[in-house]
Amino acid sequence: MYGVVILNYNSYNLTARLVLKLLEFKNIKKIVIVDNNSEDDFTNFVLKNNKDNKIKYFKLKTNGGYAAGNNVGLQYLHDEGLKIGFIANPDVYISEDTVDKIYKFLIKNQNYGVASCKRTIGKSGVTGQYWDLPTFKDCLLESIYSGRKNQDSKYKGYFERVWNDKTSEYYNVEVVGGAFFGCNLNILDKIGYLNERTFLWYEENILGYNLRKNGYKEALLLNCSYIHNHIRKRRGTNKHNIYLASKKVYCYDCLQISEWQKILLNFFDVWGLIESKFIYIITSLLK
Repeated sequence: MYGVVILNYNSYNLTARLVLKLLEFKNIKKIVIVDNNSEDDFTNFVLKNNKDNKIKYFKLKTNGGYAAGNNVGLQYLHDEGLKIGFIANPDVYISEDTVDKIYKFLIKNQNYGVASCKRTIGKSGVTGQYWDLPTFKDCLLESIYSGRKNQDSKYKGYFERVWNDKTSEYYNVEVVGGAFFGCNLNILDKIGYLNERTFLWYEENILGYNLRKNGYKEALLLNCSYIHNHIRKRRGTNKHNIYLASKKVYCYDCLQISEWQKILLNFFDVWGLIESKFIYIITSLLK
């Protein structure tokens, strides 16, 4: 048996759709809706659909971001005695077969802290399947637009390799995407769950680093897949600030960069903020 955490922020219809789908799964014990202080209210929805007492609803008083919100659900599942938990964004489409395969993999392989699977996205379907832990050089380049585009192209290049591999059962990888994955709850409890100093972005990298640091692994299964129906929005200056702040947590806590590296990182971050503001203004004028 396993549980699934769905973090909601003004995505009522998507979250409700996913919950109703998950209720059909035979091996699911708990579905945890965590609302990050949005305008949505699931009280009536839960009363109507919670006949088997499988739904737990948390309405948070503050929006602490992806890590803090999902941690509420993961810790609840751990306290309920479950061994395996899943994080699923409201905009993912997952099958019972996919969830069961990841669940069985994690039960069988107790040294894996996290496992996910192949995924497609949007009209083309092409998206990153997994990626490597960023080096300091990567972190510098990801501050600016051209650097991020280069990294996106690199990891989207893994798409054909993953989808054309008909022989491998899974890959050992360093980081999987945070839209959907399964985790060993005892392992996450040992390493302190997701880093709540991040609001959005880079939480997967920090999780991957902490797992490796403590001797655990991540896997990408090739015998199943999911769809991430992600609607991208322009990042804008404010969102880029959030991204840079999360990246800084990774650089300081995981890479433990030196003082001169902090100065260099700050230079690239300022460059990226100016660039982001310029792009935002230009695209707004062209609308």
